[in-house]
Amino acid sequence: MNNKIYLNLMLIVTVPIIFFTQSSCKKFVEINASPNLIQSDQLFANDATALSAVNGVYLQMRAVSPSFTNGTLSVYAGLCADELTTLSPVLEYDAFLKNSVLPTSTIVSSQMWGSAYRVLYRTNAIIENLQQSTGVSMAAKKQLIGEMKMVRALSYFILVNLFGDVPLIVSSDYRENEHKPKTAVNEVYQQIINDLTDAVNLLSEDYPSSGRLRPNKLAAAALLAKVYLFNSDWLNAEMLSSSVIASGRYSLPGNLNDVFKNNSVETIWQIAPANESRNTVEGAVFIPSSTISIPAFSLSSALTNSFESGDLRKTSWLGVNTVNGNQYYYPFKYKRRTATPVDEYNIVLRLSEQYLIRSEARARQNRIAEAIADLNMVRSRAGLPNTLASDQATLLSAIISERRVELFAEWGHRWFDLKRYGLTNTILAPLKGSNWQETDILMPVPFTEIQINTSLIQNPGY
Repeated sequence: MNNKIYLNLMLIVTVPIIFFTQSSCKKFVEINASPNLIQSDQLFANDATALSAVNGVYLQMRAVSPSFTNGTLSVYAGLCADELTTLSPVLEYDAFLKNSVLPTSTIVSSQMWGSAYRVLYRTNAIIENLQQSTGVSMAAKKQLIGEMKMVRALSYFILVNLFGDVPLIVSSDYRENEHKPKTAVNEVYQQIINDLTDAVNLLSEDYPSSGRLRPNKLAAAALLAKVYLFNSDWLNAEMLSSSVIASGRYSLPGNLNDVFKNNSVETIWQIAPANESRNTVEGAVFIPSSTISIPAFSLSSALTNSFESGDLRKTSWLGVNTVNGNQYYYPFKYKRRTATPVDEYNIVLRLSEQYLIRSEARARQNRIAEAIADLNMVRSRAGLPNTLASDQATLLSAIISERRVELFAEWGHRWFDLKRYGLTNTILAPLKGSNWQETDILMPVPFTEIQINTSLIQNPGY
C-alpha cells in the first residue's frame, strides 16, 4: 500500500495534530475541539480528546468533495449503471458512462481507492489506540470503537462492491501493510460482518450526538442487514432489518419532500457537510445552476420511464429543465444546490431501504405474504397501489424495480444491485453497446497502487 498514505496517517495520529474548529464541528461532537497542538500521548488520555480523534474521521469522510463517502458513488456508480447520462465535455465522466474507465483514472485512484484507504488507516489507528488506552473510560471506549468499526465496515463494503478482491488492512503497521496482496471478497465480507456484529454489541441504542450524525446500535444493525442481504443470508438480513423497523425510532414521512431533510424521521445515519456554507455534494452536483441550463448529469430515459403512473417520487424527487425544446430530468432528492441555511445532510441509511431489505429476505424464504406487506409499505408512501406480484419470481422482480425508483442516485445502490442480481449483461449490454464487456463490473486497481505495491494484481479486463 502507498507509503504516502501511511505517512499521512502518522501525521494525523502519532505526531502533533491540529483539530478542526469550525462551528459545525462543535455541534457535531458537542465538545470544544482543542485549537492547540496535541501530542499523541495526550490524544487518547481521556474521553474528550479521544472523541476529537474520532470526530476527525467523520470530518475526513465529508471534507473532500466528492469522495467515496461524499457523493462519488451517487455520481460515478450512477453513470456506470443505467441511471445517469451526461453531455458534459469532461472525459472522465464519459469513461464511466461508457464503462471504459482506465487504471490511470484519477477519480478511481483518489476518490475511490485512495479516499477509502486513508479513512481505513485512520480508523485502524484509532481502534488500536483506544484498545490500549488507560485514560479513556470503558463506556467511551465501547462507543468509539463501535463507531470506528462501523466506519471500517462501510468502507470495506464499498471497496469490495467497486473492486472485488482488495487488500484487507486492519492495522496501522505500514511494514505489515505496504506489500499486502488482495484478500478474497468472502474474507473481506467476514471482516465486515465481524466489525458490524461488534458494533451492534458495543454501541448504545441512543444516538451519542444530535442529528443522527454518529451511528447508534440500530444504524449498525441496518448496515449489517444490508451486508447479510448481499451475502444471501436471508434469515439474518430479515432479523436485523426487523430489529430496526420494530424499534419504533424511525418512520416513513408522508411528504416525500421531507425525506432528505437533516431532521427527517426516516434517517438512520447521516453525514453532515464539512462546514456551514453548503448542503450536500449531491445537491451541488445534480441541480443545474439555472432553470435554462442542461444538467451536468441527467437521468436516463430508462430510469425516468420506469416510474409507474401516479408515482409521487417522480414529481417529488425528479427535477426537469426544458432547454431548446428538450426535457432533461435530474435527481432532485436533495433540494438545495448552494443555498443556506444548511438543512440537508448526506443520508447513508434510511428506513425505506430496511423495508425493501426485509421484503427481499422474506421473498427469498418464500414467505410471500409478509414480503408483499413490506413492499407495499414503500409503495403506499409513494402513492401507489399494492403490488400485483403474487409468487416468488414476480415478487423479486417487483422488489428490484422498487429499489430502482426508491434508491436511485444514492450511494451506488442500482450499480451494486445489478451486479448482485446478475443482471449487468442483460441490462447494460443493450444500453452500452460495444463498450460493454463483462469485466466492467469491477473498477480497475489504480495503476499508481500497483506500481507501489507489487503484490497487487490488476482486475481482469484492464
